[in-house]
Amino acid sequence: MRTNILLAVDVAPGSPGRHVAAAASMTAELVRDSADSVIVLHVREFSVPRLARTMAGHGGSAGRAVVDEIVTGLRARGIHASGLVREADFGHVAETILAAAGEFDARLIVLGSRGRTDLPRTPSGGVAGHLLRHATLPVLIAPAGHPERQGGPAARVPAGR
Repeated sequence: MRTNILLAVDVAPGSPGRHVAAAASMTAELVRDSADSVIVLHVREFSVPRLARTMAGHGGSAGRAVVDEIVTGLRARGIHASGLVREADFGHVAETILAAAGEFDARLIVLGSRGRTDLPRTPSGGVAGHLLRHATLPVLIAPAGHPERQGGPAARVPAGR
């Protein structure tokens, strides 16, 4: 029976952070067998007042690039993976993640923690907090300190399962 894991990645302007690589690595470790599939999701927030920032970031192309890189890395290791970029009104990222999880019948949602706070231990606000309060399936927050390999996010996906 095929089961899906939804990996939600948050990409700040510039290069992806350690939290993205840690979440991708941990997701690969959670894949049980060849019947499992990973959906890599990036949600672009959109609002008219922030339109200039969106345009300056080339419409969120960094998010698409990171999604593609993670999908390529997972596929290179024999894991079924696909990428998805969705848009959400400002402040509605968590609802968009939950909708995608429902659409793809995910058994688990994986997020990365930026590690600026004790978020992995005591999530309280933001997207992670909303997901933990409203999700009807398990939510895993991968700490940014998860063991890393050399290279970009795709290179950090472990070879063994």
